[in-house]
Amino acid sequence: MKYLLFLFIIFFTFSLNMYGQNEIYNIKNGALLVRLQTNEHLIDYYSNKKMVKQANREQDKQNKLNEEIINTFTKEWSLCPVYFFYSTFSNEIQNNDFKNVFKEPKQPLSNQEKNKLKNNFLIAYIGDTPGSLKFNALVLTSKNFETLPRPFPKYVRTYKGLWFFKRKLNKSIQILEKKINFQLSRI
Repeated sequence: MKYLLFLFIIFFTFSLNMYGQNEIYNIKNGALLVRLQTNEHLIDYYSNKKMVKQANREQDKQNKLNEEIINTFTKEWSLCPVYFFYSTFSNEIQNNDFKNVFKEPKQPLSNQEKNKLKNNFLIAYIGDTPGSLKFNALVLTSKNFETLPRPFPKYVRTYKGLWFFKRKLNKSIQILEKKINFQLSRI
């Protein structure tokens, strides 16, 4: 009975380790998809309340933030190709439909790039971490928006709201890439 329990524990830990290795290995051979926020709910709220100035201000603010994210990722990320999509198309991405994924200057992907992406990508976004303890971070998830298993990197804190600790986006990207490179070196 002890041997059976021992074999079960070894098999379970090995299978968890293999699952995690497959997920993180996807980024080496695939791509990183960065999810860009649209804030449609807030813009629609302002539009419905006839607050056009505030809706336009919020739209401009979100567009500037997304442009900064696109420019910073294309400049700082070197581990694999990086592509972008808006949060309104998250369900399509989960279903491997990449028609709304684009490259840095908002160019659509070629068919070859779309075929290479099939089930071979990880998703990053800037926002609250999943789980009970919420804080702003650069979050790395699987293709189904699930957190990666231990010991693989899940997020890098941005310290948004803590002005004396606040981390710039390029530094967060560098830290995440460093963490992933470390895990890939261990496989």
